Amino acid sequence: MRLPIDQTLPELLKALGRHPNVVLRAPPGAGKTTRVPPALLHQSWLGKQKIIMLEPRRLAARNAAHFMAASLGEQVGQTVGYRVRLDSRVGPATRI
Repeated sequence: MRLPIDQTLPELLKALGRHPNVVLRAPPGAGKTTRVPPALLHQSWLGKQKIIMLEPRRLAARNAAHFMAASLGEQVGQTVGYRVRLDSRVGPATRI
C-alpha cells in the first residue's frame, strides 16, 4: 500500500544528506511515523546511530513499532523497539 509520504521520501533523504535539520510537514495518516524512520536506517550519513522517535500516546507508540517491525519482516525488539511506561521491547540491535 502506497502512502502520500512515499513520493516525498527520495527528496527528504537527499535533503537530510545535505542538511542536518529538515522540517517535514504532512497531514495525519500520510506515513510520517511508519515510513520515514525505516527509510533512514540504511543512509550512509546515519552510520550506526539510533533513530529516536517521540510519540505522546502509549498505544500509538506500540502500534507504530509493531507496524514498522512487520514491514521489516521482524519482531518488535529487534531493529524496531519501544519504551513506554511499564512496558519495553528493545534489544541490542534496536535502532528505531
